[in-house]
Amino acid sequence: MFFNRRIPLFIRESYYYDSTAALLWGIFYGLSLAFFPVIARKIGASSFQIALLTAAPFLGALFTIYWSRLSNRSNKMQFFIWIKTLARTVILLMFFAINPWIFIIIVFLNAFFEQAGSPAYTGIMKEIYPDSHRGRAMGYVRGEQAISAIFACYIGGILLDRISYRYIFSLSAIIGLLSLFFFAKIKVKNKLKVKNVKKQGLIPFEIIDVFRKDKRFFIYSLIFFTYGFGNLIAMPLYPIFLVDILHASNTLVGKLGSLSSLFWIISYILWGKYIDKKGPLKSLTICFLLSSFIPLLYSTSFNLSFIILASIIAGFNIGNSELSRINYITKISKTENVQTYWGTDFSLMGVRGVIAPFIGVGLMNLLGIRTALFISFIVIFASFILIKLFRFSYGK
Repeated sequence: MFFNRRIPLFIRESYYYDSTAALLWGIFYGLSLAFFPVIARKIGASSFQIALLTAAPFLGALFTIYWSRLSNRSNKMQFFIWIKTLARTVILLMFFAINPWIFIIIVFLNAFFEQAGSPAYTGIMKEIYPDSHRGRAMGYVRGEQAISAIFACYIGGILLDRISYRYIFSLSAIIGLLSLFFFAKIKVKNKLKVKNVKKQGLIPFEIIDVFRKDKRFFIYSLIFFTYGFGNLIAMPLYPIFLVDILHASNTLVGKLGSLSSLFWIISYILWGKYIDKKGPLKSLTICFLLSSFIPLLYSTSFNLSFIILASIIAGFNIGNSELSRINYITKISKTENVQTYWGTDFSLMGVRGVIAPFIGVGLMNLLGIRTALFISFIVIFASFILIKLFRFSYGK
C-alpha cells in the first residue's frame, strides 16, 4: 500500500496483500479489541473477570504447540485463514453480549482461535520475506496497520459513547473477516508439508527436544518468560486503573488508543530498519527497558499526564517487541522447525498468561493497585538486566 516503492520488486506482491490485510485489521482492532477490557469493566465485570479476560488469549497460546503440529502437517495458509475466520466470526455474537459473562466468553473464544494461527503466520512470514528484508517489510506492514488504527480508535471511542458496543463490535467483525480475504491472496511458495514427522502424543515432548538441542533458545525463553510475566501482572490493572481511579470515558480511552497507534507507525518503521541493521537481541534489550516504565508511570500517576506518556511508550515499543521476537526466532530456527520454535514460545506465553493476571489482581487486592503495578516494574526491569547479559554471551 503506502510503502510499496520502498519494498523490492520480488516481494512487493506479497507485501501489497499483507499490508492491505493489516490496514483492515487496524480498523477491526480500533473498533473492537482496543476497547474490550474497558467496556467489560463498565458493564460490571469484577476484577477477577477482568483478569480472566486478560488471560483469555494466553490460554489459547497454551495450546500453540498443538496448533503448530497441525499447521506443520497441512497447508499453512489454508490453516491460517480457516482458524482466523472462525475467530473473527465469533465476534459477531457480541450482539448478544448483554452481561459480563457472555461478553467474556465471546472474547475468550475469539482470543483462543486467534492465537491458534500464530505458528502458521510465522511460517508464512519466513517464506515470503527473506531474512535481509523481513524486519523492514513487516515494519512497514505494521505501520500501515497503525495508521488505520489511529482513526478507528478515535472514531470507535466516540461511537461507543453514543451507540451500544453490541452493534459496534459486531460491525468490526465483518471488517476483520474482510482483511483475511486479502491475506489469503498471498502466494506461499513452499507448500510442502513437513516430511517424516515423528509420532507425537498428548504431551508436547518436542518442547523438551527443542530446548535440549538449543541451549541458547532455552535461556532466551526463560528471560522472555520473566519479561512477559512482569507485563502480565500489570495488564488487568490498567483498565481497572483507568475506569476506577481516573473515571475515563470511552472517548478518552479511544484518544489514548489513537495516540498509542500514532507511535505504532514510528515504532514499526523505525524498529524494522533497526533490527535489520543491529539485530533483534539489541532491540529487545531496549524494548525491555522501555516496557518497565509503563507500570512505573501508572503506579505514580495521579492525573492523565503520566498515562499519556505511558501510552506513547507502549505504542513506540510495540513494534520493537513483536518484530524483535519474530525475527529472533526465525533467525535461530530452521525452515522445517520454525513453527515448532514459535509454538514453544507461544506455549510458554500461555503458561504465564493464565497465571500472572490473577497474581496481579491478587496483589492489587492485598497491597493496593499502585504497589502491584510497582512490583510489575521490578520484574520487567530484572528481565532487562538478564537480556543485557544474554546479549553479551550470544551477540545479536
